[in-house]
Amino acid sequence: MQRGPWPALVGLVCHYCFKGMHVNVKVFKCSRCHRISYCGIECQNSDWESHKVMCKALSSLEKNPFAARKLVSLLPKEPTTDVQQLRKLAGQQVDVYCDYLHGQTEMKLSWLEREPRCIVCTRTDMVIRMEAALKGTTVDDTMRLIPCPECKLSFCCSRAHWEIAGRLHYGPCDDLRDSPSQCYMNKLAHGQSMMAASFLNASGHLVWFPNRIKPKWMSLEGQSWEGEFDYEIRKFSRMPQSTPSTFIMAAISDTLTMPMTILYAFSKLSDGDGWTRKQTLMVHIVGASSREFSCGRVFEEILHRTPQVKTLKIIIDCVERGCSYVLKFIPEAYHDFVRKQGSDFEHPDLCIGFNSGANHSTALGYTWPATFKLLVERKIPSLITAYGREDAEKDAALLCAAGAVLHPALGPVLNPWGSMKAVPSPHNTYGFLVNSGWLAGGFK
Repeated sequence: MQRGPWPALVGLVCHYCFKGMHVNVKVFKCSRCHRISYCGIECQNSDWESHKVMCKALSSLEKNPFAARKLVSLLPKEPTTDVQQLRKLAGQQVDVYCDYLHGQTEMKLSWLEREPRCIVCTRTDMVIRMEAALKGTTVDDTMRLIPCPECKLSFCCSRAHWEIAGRLHYGPCDDLRDSPSQCYMNKLAHGQSMMAASFLNASGHLVWFPNRIKPKWMSLEGQSWEGEFDYEIRKFSRMPQSTPSTFIMAAISDTLTMPMTILYAFSKLSDGDGWTRKQTLMVHIVGASSREFSCGRVFEEILHRTPQVKTLKIIIDCVERGCSYVLKFIPEAYHDFVRKQGSDFEHPDLCIGFNSGANHSTALGYTWPATFKLLVERKIPSLITAYGREDAEKDAALLCAAGAVLHPALGPVLNPWGSMKAVPSPHNTYGFLVNSGWLAGGFK
């Protein structure tokens, strides 16, 4: 699979060494696939072993007249700012790529979903060339995607389309906290991605939490990432007050969102602060990914903020480890685990599902509706989070269908402790994914 920071996957920086943007290094596109870029022949040669499979596949795809006709037929007759329609068209485009690439799924995951495309008609550079070939015309230098002059990370296929795209690209995006524009978020995402290429651990995450213990539980109501962590970040990194902590704050929040969201859920679903004085807190994490496993230490922040709690037990949906906290992993669906436990089942203080994607459960092969039903029947205090508004609203509907009565402060709403790191949504022309950016629903 091709890996690297997002700007490298879209061909804006060197795919091998990541140089090229916001520095005085010129990059050039691969002459065969025209898809990714290099800063020189040495990097291109060094990267060839990992690049050659995709390069040959894309080159072959572009010459396929059947794929060309199918892709061109999907283009809208007129440019549109209807985000749902654009998302559907881009998804159909990726499906065609995958059909003609004969199931090489790793290509879809890393390249095809990040391919630059016109944000109001979904044309890509390859589709522009295919369209010209079908018409028997020659593609010149003017027939290519034009980047935004500010962020350089969103594109249109013509100046006329940029005039139409302005409302989408420069207007507020209310799916995100503080409603920033796509242009602003692109610039922020680029900086975060390039920094991440240097500082993330082998699992692809930055695991950091302050090395301190709060003297007592302090409410999170009305607090913010900056208010809670700016001082600790500057102390840890020796960063001067004059330097913005935006990029590193976003990076640390991407994993710290897990314990902070758990603490926020406790504060909303509990009657008073009695939970902060329990000898043991037990949290069950359902539908977990490798992220929860590889970032296990970040949950210590829960103990750092609740000094009267002596033991934190976290059970994740596959070994036990412990010090002041215990992590236990189970290799089966949560509802099956609970039923097999029978009378031995320990009722958790909270059950949480991060970025569940429950509304995609059929495609993902996970039976979320059965888990939701069990959580409601057992009256287990629970919270489900989502990457964005659309998933949150759909997951909330599934929770209500299972009989949950949602807490009004817990969904579907923006999560005040969602990650500050927004990643452009794969195979879309507009939108971002944010780890636990939205709360789909909390109930007890």
